[in-house]
Amino acid sequence: MSRKVNLKKTENQVENVGTSGQRKALTVKQIKLIKSYLSSRETLLSKRDLALFSVAVDTMLRSVDLLKLKVSDFIDNDGLFREVIEIKQQKTKKIVVVEISTNTQESVAEWIESSEKSLSDYLFTGFTRNNHKPLSRVHYAVMIKSWISDILGIDSSEYSTHSLRRTKASLVYSATQNVEVVRQLLGQSSITATSAYLNIGKKDALRLARETVSV
Repeated sequence: MSRKVNLKKTENQVENVGTSGQRKALTVKQIKLIKSYLSSRETLLSKRDLALFSVAVDTMLRSVDLLKLKVSDFIDNDGLFREVIEIKQQKTKKIVVVEISTNTQESVAEWIESSEKSLSDYLFTGFTRNNHKPLSRVHYAVMIKSWISDILGIDSSEYSTHSLRRTKASLVYSATQNVEVVRQLLGQSSITATSAYLNIGKKDALRLARETVSV
């Protein structure tokens, strides 16, 4: 617990919270709160949002790859969920293997059936005349801000689309302390890139220093 220090504010002091640095990842409790809220609503909008949120957390895909997913990426010609889902990343051109949990499969299935989608349709679409087109990255970013502020009731300035990509990756690293595992899940090219993305180098150095010497 950090000690609170009461500082005298100057007239020209400007708040600059959340305008730089890594975006925050969500905690397990926050994930459950958002899912619980969205699942409690029976609207088509909430069904889509629950499926989108769940897939984003499970797959750890960049928004550019997440929003281009089609029904056929998840469902085969027999209507069954694919055991292995391979996505070619737009940024790196590398193939990343992803999977979704049983609960997420249920959310996705309910959204597909309720929105009457076919295999060739984009999975995440809007409700306008252009509902055959995928959601835009701007729209997705606004949705995340709204989930954070409206459902969790906290400042959304330190959260972005990268927050959902980093969430499961951060949880996996916390549980395993294995950067290589996280690198493969994220589909990144090097451990150095993954360490920088998760900001774990400095965190681990500080943790070890704190556990080793306390004077």
